[in-house]
Amino acid sequence: MKNATFFALQGPEGTPADLASIVDAAEAHGGRLSVLHVGAVPIMTYAIAATPYGIPVIPEGWLGERDEMNKRLAARQEEMRAYLTRESLTGEVATLCAEPTALHDIVAVRSLFADVSIALNSLRDDETAFNDIVYGLLFKAPGPLMLNVEKGSKALAPENVLIAWNNSLPVARAVRAALPLLKTAKEVTIATFDADPSRWGDGESPGADLAMWLSHHGCTITVQEYVTGSKTVAEAILNRAQETTADLVVMGAYGRSRWNERFFGGTTETMIAQQDMAVLLSH
Repeated sequence: MKNATFFALQGPEGTPADLASIVDAAEAHGGRLSVLHVGAVPIMTYAIAATPYGIPVIPEGWLGERDEMNKRLAARQEEMRAYLTRESLTGEVATLCAEPTALHDIVAVRSLFADVSIALNSLRDDETAFNDIVYGLLFKAPGPLMLNVEKGSKALAPENVLIAWNNSLPVARAVRAALPLLKTAKEVTIATFDADPSRWGDGESPGADLAMWLSHHGCTITVQEYVTGSKTVAEAILNRAQETTADLVVMGAYGRSRWNERFFGGTTETMIAQQDMAVLLSH
């Protein structure tokens, strides 16, 4: 990803070591790194009264928790600045301390000029904050989101990539966003799962058109069709990724309603929750 700007988001317990693969990718391709240390504070409650008489009610200990979080984030900020200086890497380091419900809008604005956003696993310590950050980066940000890059040192320079293809707009966007990585990979597997060969489904030859387009870009392509059988689609994707020794899975996110997946489960929710495979997502 030549000259790319990487937007990395860390939790209050994140360390410079978590960013090693991102720093390597930025250094190798003339990139820059923007790091945001995110810490959530409890939601402030409000008194119920007619406007303009309703006033905020600050929960006991709220100010102390906020101040403590700001101190932790400031310490991480200084640590990260020193690390980037030692690495002679261009970029900036900032902090964000806010209620979880405000995070999705703020991180989306911060990501406007990033080529790829990377949510690091230190954010998972606060599940509510992590979900809001992922929501903002998928639904309100212009670029793709990557998860679990710490798990695979090759996630940002993959040799082997698995595309979970289903002929939908979200996955088409994900493939376009991942194109710089696909062009430098040694092998790209286009995998379809329970493909629908009808005219309005995946077509008579699922994945063939994508293979032709990527081949024109110089990618080395293999097309495979899989039947999930008794497994879920997410389980099948992870199994095939392991079988093909993939360094990265590229897929669309929330092809159906987000709330449908949140309440009833689904492929996107499972792939976001898992922490074993690096994944690039786009909605």
